[in-house]
Amino acid sequence: MKLNVPYLGPITVELPYLAGGAAGTLAVLGALGYFLWGAAAPTTVAGGKCTIKDNFEVTAADFAKGDPKAPITLIEYASMTCPHCARFNNTVLPLIEKNYIDKGLVRYVFREFPIDQVAMTISVIGRCLDHDSYLPFVDMMYQTQQTWGNTANEEELRASIKEMARRAGMTGEAFEKCLTGGQKQAADIAKVQEKAALDYCVGGTPAMFINGKVFANGELPWAEAEQKLRAELTRLGKTPPPATAPAPAEAPTGDGGATPAPAATPAPGTPAAATGTPAAPAGQPPAAQPSATPAPTTTPAPTPPH
Repeated sequence: MKLNVPYLGPITVELPYLAGGAAGTLAVLGALGYFLWGAAAPTTVAGGKCTIKDNFEVTAADFAKGDPKAPITLIEYASMTCPHCARFNNTVLPLIEKNYIDKGLVRYVFREFPIDQVAMTISVIGRCLDHDSYLPFVDMMYQTQQTWGNTANEEELRASIKEMARRAGMTGEAFEKCLTGGQKQAADIAKVQEKAALDYCVGGTPAMFINGKVFANGELPWAEAEQKLRAELTRLGKTPPPATAPAPAEAPTGDGGATPAPAATPAPGTPAAATGTPAAPAGQPPAAQPSATPAPTTTPAPTPPH
């Protein structure tokens, strides 16, 4: 089975390495070049330029929380193996939820932009859950990223992902079925990725937009996030809530607590962004490791093979 990809043509991706040796192939739509357990090949934008569209749409297929009528829609493109995305989820998003989402001021939308094979695998597993279980599963994976993200052994990584899926309500049988038969889920994720790259110039994670305008490309501290949310509410003629204290820095933990690390990572051919942790080569699970020195705030796409 093959799928035609704009700018790339037909692509077939071989059996996922996490599938435990089952027979068969998995064809995936390769948007921006991250295939389910496959090699990378970047999408090219016609003319080599990318212009961000000034409109946006949220559909029933999106994973969202908050009032659909909220004055601000915050859309995040994120990868499950991105440490900057995990820190945003673990330290900043809870404050946005408490102060803005729960008060009907912000609607939050999570969209997948997997930067490597493991991130795609986890996103596919999430989509095999029922729709309402997806965001809690994402939160659980980010909370425990420092545990499974630093697992070098493929079998241990596979077991860790399976355990997280079990906690989210997926049976072992359903997990195996999802790994060997997740073609539709993988294709849907790749379509999200392709649209993000072509319509919104997303080339790394995290990439965030509020009401169709760039909110952040890379690491976003709470103070900056709140300042921008308050400014947007004021622009819309809404009264922002009282400002809150900055989020306290979290100490490293062994079970997924946020730690200092490099920033988000851009893809080749996209607008310049700071370079952070490079994605792992095909077939090698990446480790969400912190950096010992200050680094930029986005995580770029892997370099395609020559």
